[in-house]
Amino acid sequence: MDKLKSSDIQNWLLLVHQLPPKPTNLRVRVWRKLQQLGAVVVKNSIYVLPFSEKTNEDFQWLRQEIASSGGEATVFRANTVEGATDKEIVALFQRARDEDYTRVTAEFEGIAGALREQKRRGHLSPGRLANFEAEAQKLHGELDAIVAIDFFAARGRTAALSAFETCRKVMHDAQGQGGKRSGNTPGVADNVDLSQYQGRRWVTRQHLHIDRLACIWLIKRFVDRRGRFFFVANNEETKGGVAFDMFGVDLTHHGEDCSFETMLKRFGLVDDPGLCGIAEIVHDIDLKDRKFTRKEAAGLDAVVTGLAFFLKNDQRLAQQATGLFDGLYALLGRRAEKKKEKGLALAARRPTGRRGAGNQKKTAT
Repeated sequence: MDKLKSSDIQNWLLLVHQLPPKPTNLRVRVWRKLQQLGAVVVKNSIYVLPFSEKTNEDFQWLRQEIASSGGEATVFRANTVEGATDKEIVALFQRARDEDYTRVTAEFEGIAGALREQKRRGHLSPGRLANFEAEAQKLHGELDAIVAIDFFAARGRTAALSAFETCRKVMHDAQGQGGKRSGNTPGVADNVDLSQYQGRRWVTRQHLHIDRLACIWLIKRFVDRRGRFFFVANNEETKGGVAFDMFGVDLTHHGEDCSFETMLKRFGLVDDPGLCGIAEIVHDIDLKDRKFTRKEAAGLDAVVTGLAFFLKNDQRLAQQATGLFDGLYALLGRRAEKKKEKGLALAARRPTGRRGAGNQKKTAT
């Protein structure tokens, strides 16, 4: 477990509620919603989340739902929680997410094992392969949802991401090492020809957030200016389109890379400092592993989350986010230029080395 610095520990957001006996399904609905939000219980009917604008918004919506159903609920912010230390609460969050990660890891391993076995026996028909793809894609969506509520980097995340990557590779092998895919989604080689990606139909999962939004912007600005974008549910077909940030495709997470980082490498854009800066920010927001500790991550995450909540439409969100990434790209590009200019200026002011000094002495003699 990564040690949390005192500055890393946020204030806590608490939800205290009391539900009426009717409607009878309210208790189940509230419990499921709390699970989806990643909240943990510290006492009877006291649920906790680390404070942020998004978690506050989530709890406020749930409070309204409880109140509209005849129950009582209060949301408040606290520096401490009586009866539990910050370390104990963090451990509760990590334990809950580790249970989630253990489940999806086992399921990914089960899919990969079944694929290998059926392929070995020659029983892997196109229909069975399509079923495996749909199952794995749905599970990938569940993994993304777990990562989104893994507020304190639970240990099980690494194993779950590794199991996902293994399953993806086994699926790729079963599809014929880049041959025909059940959804006819074109694969992408390590070095791609951009002329083959002009005026294409680009497909990704609906309910966009940072990684997919950044990928859409990258495609529009640097890959396919005439591209059209379509957003589908996890188990929908992507036939005829270039799929990205979806299970079983090439333009998605690879190892420790998010989909945006994968695209930079696939499309030969890794030498652009502005794009590399955006990639680090997107990585920190999407994977929450603090790999680059970019200070811009929290602000961009909040803005994108707010836009998604306000617009409630993927097409409009993708359009609005374009300006955000344009501005960020210009800023980071300018920073890189200034840093380069400063480095050149410092190099020019450095005194000559020993070799130069020796040559001067020899000439004087």
